[in-house]
Amino acid sequence: MKLLVIGFSVRHIACSAARAGHYVVAADAFCDLDLYKCASEAFLLSQEEAMQSLQIFAEKVSPDAVVLGPGLEEARVQGFEVLNNPSKRAALVSDKLWLARWLERRGFPFIKTQTSVEGINFPAIIKPRKGAGGVGCRLVGSHADLCLEKGMIIQEPIEGRPASVSVIGTGRESRAIATNEQIIGATFAGAEDFRYSGNITPLEPGCPELAGMAEEIITELRLVGTNGVDFLLTEKGPVVVEVNPRFQGSLDTVELSTGLNVFKAHLEAFRGILPEPPLPMSRISAGRVIFYAREDLRIEPGLFLEGLVGGLTDIPRPGSLIKKGDPVASILATGASRTDVLKLLMDRAAELNRALGAK
Repeated sequence: MKLLVIGFSVRHIACSAARAGHYVVAADAFCDLDLYKCASEAFLLSQEEAMQSLQIFAEKVSPDAVVLGPGLEEARVQGFEVLNNPSKRAALVSDKLWLARWLERRGFPFIKTQTSVEGINFPAIIKPRKGAGGVGCRLVGSHADLCLEKGMIIQEPIEGRPASVSVIGTGRESRAIATNEQIIGATFAGAEDFRYSGNITPLEPGCPELAGMAEEIITELRLVGTNGVDFLLTEKGPVVVEVNPRFQGSLDTVELSTGLNVFKAHLEAFRGILPEPPLPMSRISAGRVIFYAREDLRIEPGLFLEGLVGGLTDIPRPGSLIKKGDPVASILATGASRTDVLKLLMDRAAELNRALGAK
């Protein structure tokens, strides 16, 4: 099957599709070195170009199907099968205010979310109504510190352990394939505050009710393909944070831990087929951490990151200019336990930091 995989960053999707045996034409804003290795064809596009020329690009490539990656999930492509949730459904579910009200109506545990400060206790969290990766999220201590811009929402902060569930849905039924720990604000990898930093699969210790709740939510939302539900595990039980109606950043760790091919399961879901139970929810522990730039840097042609640090992926092209706070690369690790994996991720992050500092 010839696939066009296009978005802001699509290496994880394109490589999973290639491992499933498809001919992959990939286009994103990075064209990392490992994208070139797994895609049959790869093209560098700015995010603006991808949005503006998506239809033209699809017609030029003439794929059997289009897969929309990060930044383009709500786009529309005429005349081709699109292996994503319908754009209107994706837009609704990605709206954190809409989702909080939907969760409340359906009786799921949710975070109080609103567009005004009325009835909100401080400190509070300000975040974009639509967004991902923790970008734009900040903690506000009082009314005096508050500036609620258009398109932002305010939520009461909840103490809990970040987690997620990866779910395959057909629009009529759903099946969880993995539970994951979320790594947020990993200072050892250059992240700050609420910035999404990666995952460890499986979640240790587990939370028995997570998978069932996530399946119920994905089914009731009539979502198709691979989707994710983010939670906070609190003393009173799990609370839903958001639903991601798209490929998730946990794809690498899910595949490494379970041995499943996520793209294959995603594609079969559009044919009404779910992975057969019992699923190998975990064989080993697997982790991914995103390494963020601590300062503006350029990847010099003589700095061969490939092979320099173990488990490195999303490897930038020589000559790439990376701004402070932007992702440099991802680091993968596997081990017998969460503790082993986290230590290896931290060691490799320190090694990468030394290599970049010595350029």
